[in-house]
Amino acid sequence: MENKDIKDEDYVYDSGIHPKKVKLKSNYRFYRTNIFFRIWNKIWLYIISFIALFPKKLVWGYKIYGKKNRKYAKGAIIIQNHIHQLDGGSILPTFRGKRVFITMLETNLGFGYISHVFRNCGCVPIPTEPGMFKKFSRKTIDVLNNGYNVIFYPEAMIYPYCDHIRKFKLGAFKFAYESNNKIIIPTVTTYHKPKGLYKLTRGKKPCFHYHILEPYYVKDLGNKRLSIEKACNDVHDIMTKFFIENSDYFN
Repeated sequence: MENKDIKDEDYVYDSGIHPKKVKLKSNYRFYRTNIFFRIWNKIWLYIISFIALFPKKLVWGYKIYGKKNRKYAKGAIIIQNHIHQLDGGSILPTFRGKRVFITMLETNLGFGYISHVFRNCGCVPIPTEPGMFKKFSRKTIDVLNNGYNVIFYPEAMIYPYCDHIRKFKLGAFKFAYESNNKIIIPTVTTYHKPKGLYKLTRGKKPCFHYHILEPYYVKDLGNKRLSIEKACNDVHDIMTKFFIENSDYFN
């Protein structure tokens, strides 16, 4: 894998496809939890699972480890390194049945019909307008306290095939601290050298393995800022150590 000589904080991914501008209405519903949406959401996750089956099994060499740790996914913040355009579509079905939402950029609502698919699968936009962000924050805490799980990419920006765990932003850890359960489930995608059939389907690109690690419980140190920063640093260290020890490619 090529190690790009660029600072993480300066990296901006451009897929070449640019969405329309989006402005959220004041009554926008970030999290839909009624019975009708839950049924519709399950249908869509089965559809996504079926569509993703071919690339996951025959192209990416995708494997899942640590499934036993899914039992802790109840009112948890789930953390993931963001290394592929379709990793969200792979992660959501992994937690199917656990009432999971996944956060995304607000701009992802600007892709027309595809954006409706995102929403039906449980994607929630992170608003850029301060007032709407406060509403988003309140609703996030509410769903966590009601037993729902929310996936965050604390690296914020996607960096395809990045060979290390990048610096984390504090937002996801703040939500974990403010929730009742204070649970964070770190998950890591690692890279592996293609073998057998995958040498043909992957070429020089690595295969993906998805690992669900043991939960991390946020500790209250008596100071909110210090507690959040410690949780962020601890989880970053856990994921970095795991990535280096288990990935065939790392910086």
